[in-house]
Amino acid sequence: MQRLALLVLGLVCFPVFALTNVDLYQTEIVLEQGVDNSDAKARVSGMEEIIIRVSGDVEATSNPVIQKALKQNSQYLSQISHGQREGQPTLKMGFSPPHIRSLLSQAQVPIWPATRANVLVWLVEEEQYERNITWEHSDSRLLSQMRDEAVKRGLPLTVPVGDFDDITGVAASDLWGGFARPVGEASQRYPVDAVLVVRSDGNALRWTLYDQKPKTIGITRQAPLSGSNSGEKAVLKMINQISDYYAKKSGVVVASESSETVKVRFTTLKNAVDFFSLEKSLKKLSSVASLDILKIQRDQVTFNVHLLASQAQFEQELGRMDKVIRLENKSLNTQTIGSVPLTTTDSDESTWDNRAVDLIPAEQVLTYEWEGIPIAAETEDTQEAESPLVLEESVIEY
Repeated sequence: MQRLALLVLGLVCFPVFALTNVDLYQTEIVLEQGVDNSDAKARVSGMEEIIIRVSGDVEATSNPVIQKALKQNSQYLSQISHGQREGQPTLKMGFSPPHIRSLLSQAQVPIWPATRANVLVWLVEEEQYERNITWEHSDSRLLSQMRDEAVKRGLPLTVPVGDFDDITGVAASDLWGGFARPVGEASQRYPVDAVLVVRSDGNALRWTLYDQKPKTIGITRQAPLSGSNSGEKAVLKMINQISDYYAKKSGVVVASESSETVKVRFTTLKNAVDFFSLEKSLKKLSSVASLDILKIQRDQVTFNVHLLASQAQFEQELGRMDKVIRLENKSLNTQTIGSVPLTTTDSDESTWDNRAVDLIPAEQVLTYEWEGIPIAAETEDTQEAESPLVLEESVIEY
């Protein structure tokens, strides 16, 4: 491990590729004027917002366990201060991530991981028979509402900047007419995971969500999601529907207590950056409590993963991670000679002449290939600074 740390310290720079990580545990609530115990009510409202944001479930605050916890919200607060927003007094709050996650586990409410899909929003507003695209810095009440509601739900939104490339890349008529190919082509310049086209006509909204990379929109046969909403709460309903979709897709119900472990091996790690990036990604999974490093050998690392959820849920989360490909599983045979444990795989050929060997039943090892950072995306400085993970053909056992 020390040698791996030295390899990382030696890196001058390297590109960072990651999904959008949402700040789930901070909120700011406007205080009600002329109301008794306005701070206390704001703390409850703030905790409710955090519960919904972390769980992805708007009904989570109705859970009996969470209802009890809301009355003891001070136990979950990690910081609190007063502020102002648009001339109104507010209460700024930060909640403790471990305590909130533990509460959701006890209530058996899903957790929507903080790493979430970034959605590009093409908004077309019709006013006086004219249709115009709303850009990032446009003075649009509708866009402001969308952003506010998305922050409450923890849904990352990106709005086109409206520069020359955007203006010439797509027309309002293409967006209004629902032509997929122009939408995909115009969206490719943005590093997003999905594209949302919203058409506004007064208080009525019609929307189409392409839950795919922009380069595949209009190319593949994947059908988009669509909906329509009207009235004063049209924006709220739309953001809730989209957030519910992603929360259901990615949420994990975490067990309150679990000592279950699983061994996972990753191959083709090229360097120390790959190793630490992989380790960090695994620790972020909602189903993972902690990691133990069992072995580092050449370009492979084997972890003992302590689970908060079932192995099936862990494998589902792992399957949604970028850069990992599932390989054929192997068995890990722990062989004991006297009091000295030796670890081999079922593909190793070992002979034990004239020795008493006690065999412990084979354990299954989940095996994945780590794709890492594409070579084409690496900078010259990165390529020169990176060092391979091979540790002089040695094995580190923990």
